[in-house]
Amino acid sequence: MLEDSFIMHLHLGGKDSDVLVFLIQYAAQVVLLVTNTHGHQRTRPAGKNILALSNSWLWNLERDIEEAEAAAASARIVAERQAAENLKAKRAAAIAAFKRKAGLE
Repeated sequence: MLEDSFIMHLHLGGKDSDVLVFLIQYAAQVVLLVTNTHGHQRTRPAGKNILALSNSWLWNLERDIEEAEAAAASARIVAERQAAENLKAKRAAAIAAFKRKAGLE
């Protein structure tokens, strides 16, 4: 399940360490999801808790887009409106990249 969602993990204390960082790697950024143990791989299906975290991250980006739209609509000056539109575009691009890599499109 984790592989299908492009979620990787790194061992922080060396090869046999059970201290892990779960992440999603993109061309220009890395999204750190959680620091934990291999316990997430023992869930059924394996990794369901980590996948829930990545879905939560997506939900937060979608909420940011809604807030940026509202800020752009209520902006009094062009610079404020442009900043809100830029934030909205960045969040939309992050969502699109994630969905493309995860095969959700």
